[in-house]
Amino acid sequence: MPKLFIRFLSPAVPSEEGFQVRSEWAILEDAGDVRATGETDFRGLSDIIDPTTDWLSQPNNVIVIVPNDLVLCVSCSVPGRSVGQIRRALPFVVEEFVTTDIDHMHLASGELKRGAPARCNLIERTLLDDWLSCLEELGIRPGYMIAEAELLPASLGQATLLLDDTEVVIRTLDQAASVDRENLLLALGGLEASRLQVVYGDLTDMERGQLDPEVEVDILRLPDGDPESRLLYLAAAWLQGLPAINLLQASYQAKQPVNPTWLRWRPAAALAAAWLLVALVGMTVQAVYAGYRADQLEASSESLYREIFPGERRVINVRRQMQARMGARGDGAGSGFIPQLDALGTELEPSTGVMGLSYTEDRGELAADLLIPGYEELDRLKQRLGTKGFGVEITSAEQQDKGVRARLRINDRQGGQGA
Repeated sequence: MPKLFIRFLSPAVPSEEGFQVRSEWAILEDAGDVRATGETDFRGLSDIIDPTTDWLSQPNNVIVIVPNDLVLCVSCSVPGRSVGQIRRALPFVVEEFVTTDIDHMHLASGELKRGAPARCNLIERTLLDDWLSCLEELGIRPGYMIAEAELLPASLGQATLLLDDTEVVIRTLDQAASVDRENLLLALGGLEASRLQVVYGDLTDMERGQLDPEVEVDILRLPDGDPESRLLYLAAAWLQGLPAINLLQASYQAKQPVNPTWLRWRPAAALAAAWLLVALVGMTVQAVYAGYRADQLEASSESLYREIFPGERRVINVRRQMQARMGARGDGAGSGFIPQLDALGTELEPSTGVMGLSYTEDRGELAADLLIPGYEELDRLKQRLGTKGFGVEITSAEQQDKGVRARLRINDRQGGQGA
């Protein structure tokens, strides 16, 4: 997708006709091929820029390069145990490098790492606001705004120069500046650089003659020849992915437009989110109800346990205590509470109701209060239990309106008494 590069040559000054500003511009393809280029003012930019073009509506396709003499580039050590602490302390550390109120400056930083120098660019907020207002009036919003020096290579012991007839941008590994061409040698004398790399332009014979003979000079020659302008060189460096600090950070960061595909699918996504919310609410209600029912069943099981074992003083864990009660008594294979209860439940007729149960562990005896249809059914129940090896004693039997209410004692011994 094409990229629009704008290199501002001056501040943007508001006027009745828009803005007074000088600039270079170029449109490059992703491969670096130049579609168009030129130098113009605000009116000229308004003639060449069509904000309704799809690719221009994407901030990432608009890159602005600003003069380095309007940007302060510093590198400093910032104390802090974490990146957050370093970021909060950074404004106080760089304040000593500026001559104006730090609150009037916008601070942009490179990647912050604990124990490593922090690279920072500072620019006056009014300059930044005017440039962005100028571009906004043209109908575009840039995704990147970069100082010229950020697009120059840097390495240890090397100073990189970007030349033109009147000024020079100088960058080292930890600092950058823009100086007048006539002050170039004076500026180089203050640098501890054993190598100069000239990436655009060339030194004059006089400049070469006044350099320290031990300083190595390397003139970069591009395979296809030198670009026609500094802007094209800087744009090519940006396309190659040279790491650079973007001034548009924090509140100045450009908002990306909404993807049209997302707009088409947004209603469906909203509906899916609504259904997900309903499902979560339903699951929450089910969980709450399940917890309520679990509490009810626990209370009911404890009540049943106390009814079966009235002599139990403490009920802490019904399940474990019931399991302990289920253990066999004596040496016989069919003894204990569970075998007795199992036999009784198996032999009861569907028409018989159980009014109550209790178990005496010391005697190994199960007591059952039953409402049985008649005395004959009661005798047959006693006989069937006896054939299974259990002793049955009918302690009481009383005729009532709905049948005979009888109390039985079931144990592991033969010979219970009849009704």
